[in-house]
Amino acid sequence: MTPPAGKRFAINRDLLKNPWVIILGMAAGIMTGMFNKNLALKLAPIGDAYLSFLSMCVIPIMATAVITSFGRLFRAREASFFLRRIIVVFLLGLLITSSIGMFAAVAGKPGQLEPHSLDKLGKVLIQFERDNPGNNTVGKESFGFYEFLKMIIPANIFNALYEGKNLQILFFSIVLGLSLGILPSEKADQMLDFTEVVFKAFEKAIVLAMYVLPLGLFCMLAGQIAQAGMDILKAMTKFVVIIHITGLALVLLGFAVISAASKKPFIQTLRDLREPLIIAFGTRNSYAAMPAVFDTLRDNFSLNQNLINLVVPLSIVICRYSMVVVFTIGAVFMAQLYNMQLGIDQYFFILLVSVLAAVAGAGAPSVVALSMIAIVLAPLGLPSGAAIVLLLAVNAIIDPILTIINIQLTCAAAILIGREGQERSEIAAEGSI
Repeated sequence: MTPPAGKRFAINRDLLKNPWVIILGMAAGIMTGMFNKNLALKLAPIGDAYLSFLSMCVIPIMATAVITSFGRLFRAREASFFLRRIIVVFLLGLLITSSIGMFAAVAGKPGQLEPHSLDKLGKVLIQFERDNPGNNTVGKESFGFYEFLKMIIPANIFNALYEGKNLQILFFSIVLGLSLGILPSEKADQMLDFTEVVFKAFEKAIVLAMYVLPLGLFCMLAGQIAQAGMDILKAMTKFVVIIHITGLALVLLGFAVISAASKKPFIQTLRDLREPLIIAFGTRNSYAAMPAVFDTLRDNFSLNQNLINLVVPLSIVICRYSMVVVFTIGAVFMAQLYNMQLGIDQYFFILLVSVLAAVAGAGAPSVVALSMIAIVLAPLGLPSGAAIVLLLAVNAIIDPILTIINIQLTCAAAILIGREGQERSEIAAEGSI
């Protein structure tokens, strides 16, 4: 029996989000870039347009997600018990992730390559800098604490919006979210409802855009490979390996923390978290794995549902652990590639600002969030444009492990926060009945 037209469309639509279809699109793009450069270069503008559409959604998603999350955090009666715990766990998680990424970069030396690999990357970077002279900023800028404050605090939020200064927009969003959260007014609730609707609207736009992700990746990768060839991928092998080793270390650390906090055997935690991690790997989308995370934390770890609904979205939106790893390792990689000698101050700067840059990419797809590395590299005088080109070349390879990092550490944070205050949450819930 032939299924109705609507059902056939739904089946075909779901097929477009199948991980194997996405992988097929990526593989086809790579093959097209390698063996049919003329066609690949014609397809590149389509890939650029797709990336531009995703970029268009970044600022409204980031701003409304942060405003709504912080506003709801201060509005929720139960959340007041956990506020200090949430801040401490989130900050420690981000800083530990940044420290592990920094250690891996310093020990692994991803930017110290063999002469033939260095030559391949050098040609790509030289060509990029010739085509984009404004991005060649090595050694031209100094950076101090005053410049750092100016980079964060906007003098005019409308100028920050116009110029796309994400860190300043993020700071403004946090201030507005906190203010709405502590303002006892019905109008404040309506404002939070409005920002939540805007967030969901642009999130829906991203979800719809994911249906053409195979085509978008096909066109993007075809153009990238045609312009840069497989030389970039081969030369970046060391960087990719270090990312995966760091990711594996963070995942194992997350399992150890969850096992200790939940008082479960290590193997049992592997079984309990299997479903959300498989979804994260297959979809490469933290939001797609969120429903499975809710169910797992509630059913397998007996966490309070209200706490889960608060902590998990807040962590996934704001705590971009994966981007912290990419930015710390990527910044050291670029410094080594350009033979820049980093001192203790510079390493400490990278460690801290990588966290801020990752938060600045809150709510954005990983492809777009990579551009936030400019926040780390520009003050160091390193060319962010060239770094983004290199990161995009390997993004499809490292994205699955990066998504797993996000989901695993989000689960660890939720369990740490939930186990500490489970009794207080239940008492507060009983008192509200």
